[in-house]
Amino acid sequence: MAQYRTIQLPEYLCVRADAWLNGRFENLAELLNFLLEEIMSEDGAKLDQAEEDLVAQRLRDLGYL
Repeated sequence: MAQYRTIQLPEYLCVRADAWLNGRFENLAELLNFLLEEIMSEDGAKLDQAEEDLVAQRLRDLGYL
């Protein structure tokens, strides 16, 4: 079972996000969960690309590419 944390956000930001939700997400927690998952997956892809670039550069340096 997932463990949860409590976070604090400015009220004005929560009000604006609630107004923006407008049926897109059930609540603010669901929106934040989605956004954090997206950010984490994008960072993982960037890291993988950076690793691929490093390997390709090393292969070029060795004369294989």
